[in-house]
Parts: sequence; structure tokens; C-alpha cells
Amino acid sequence: MIKKIIWLIGFLPLLYIIYKLSFALEYTRVVSNFIYHHGGEFLGNFPNDPQKFIADLLGISAIQFLIASLSVTPLRSYLKINLIKYRRLLGLWAFFYAFSHSLFFFIFGNNGNISMMYADMQKRPFVFFGMSAFLILLMMALTSGKKLFRKFVKWHKLVYLAVVLIIFHFMMSQKIIGFDVAVYVGILAGLLVLRLLKR
Repeated sequence: MIKKIIWLIGFLPLLYIIYKLSFALEYTRVVSNFIYHHGGEFLGNFPNDPQKFIADLLGISAIQFLIASLSVTPLRSYLKINLIKYRRLLGLWAFFYAFSHSLFFFIFGNNGNISMMYADMQKRPFVFFGMSAFLILLMMALTSGKKLFRKFVKWHKLVYLAVVLIIFHFMMSQKIIGFDVAVYVGILAGLLVLRLLKR
């Protein structure tokens, strides 16, 4: 049951993106407007900056699933709530959205050009931090199977470094550090401390 709920939640950001962008499509605009005018105002209308909206939502979704994945160990250690069998699934969803965020930025932010991406990483440190964190998550996703996990378990401790990189990436990518950003950063930092204390 819990696994099905995780899968459902995992698809929600994608469905939200489809809903938002459907306002701009001729054949789905009628449905979108109907939803919006019949109680869907909280979902919002077509975004002012679709590219930024998609990039931000994919990035935030990656952080949310990373938080959920990182919460599994503290929940078991401090509250005796054992959700360990769902940690891999949560981690894979975090990687999926991190990959989608990075790919979207590579294609639409750097025109799918590796040279431009490399130059961007040199010019803007938060891009370098984000890509470094993504490479760590990529390694963890590729070695998350039972057999490979046993072999690479020590390398999975790099998740602590990934969290630090993500915190810097997230904060530096924002023009204004608002309450929502502070909350996410605070939760990530808190989970990092809790996990390090239980090492």
C-alpha cells in the first residue's frame, strides 16, 4: 500500500506540469480552464515563465524525495518507525527528478551544448555544485541494487556531501532566500546532523 502511495506521489509533479502547460495548448485549454474555474484556483493558471517553473518544480521535487529518503534512517533510529524497505524507491524518485532537472537545464539552459554547460559551471558556482551533487546521486542510483549496494555501500556515504552541495546549489540559485527555501535548507541540514550523530 505504501509503495503504491509513493508511486502516486511520484507522478504528481509531472501531472502538475502537464496541467500547467495545458493552458497553452489549444485542445486542452478548455479542460484546464474548466478545472481552474471550478475549484482549481489553488493549482494556478499558466505560469509567467514556463521554463523557470518546470526547472524549479523538478528541482524542488528532487529535494522533497531526497528529504523523504534521508528521513528513513532517523525515523528508525529515533522513533522506531521502520520504513527501510521504501528507502531505495524514494531515493530513485529523488534521482529521477534530479536527472530531469539537470537534463531540462542542459537542454533549455545550455541548448544541449556540452561546451556551454562546462562554461556555465565555471561561471556560476551553483551550477557546478548542482552537477556535482547529481553525479553522486547517479552513482548511488546505479549501485542501489542489493548486490551492487553491498559492494559500494561505503561510496553511498557520499550522500552527505551531496546534501551539502544541494544546499549550496539551492540557496545560490535563488535570487531571494524566502521562507520556503529556508525551510528546505533547514530540514536538509537537520537530517544531515541526525544521520551523522547516529553513525
